[in-house]
Amino acid sequence: MELKSSTSSSPPDGSLLHRAWWLMSQAARGVAVSLSTSLSLGVFFLQFLEWWYSSDNQSAVKTLTSLPAPPPPLHLQEDRGEEADCTSCPLCRKPRANATVLSTSGYVFCYRCIYTYVKANRRCPVTGYPTELQHLIKIYSPES
Repeated sequence: MELKSSTSSSPPDGSLLHRAWWLMSQAARGVAVSLSTSLSLGVFFLQFLEWWYSSDNQSAVKTLTSLPAPPPPLHLQEDRGEEADCTSCPLCRKPRANATVLSTSGYVFCYRCIYTYVKANRRCPVTGYPTELQHLIKIYSPES
């Protein structure tokens, strides 16, 4: 009694023993491929975690993500010839209404002024840093 090669992709036409052998070989092949793939992914994941939490990577991430401190708004000092008033909006130059900070630069504006500017230009009007509307943060002061 000859057994057919187990490399064929369809079950052999033969006895029950041949079919059982073919099913077992297909199942073993599937388990081997699954284990091989799982092991490869597991090793990759562990190496990724090791890299992610390494001290070398943390210093590289900090240098890439840290922005320099924004320069002071010189144009405000030049226009007034005096120290910039810290209660006025850099855009409309009036006392701020609904004080709102732009988290990408740290400058405080009137909500209406900065909302309109950021929606149109997608950058900070003082520093030029790229920004989005979600970076606007309302400031709640004790007197309001």
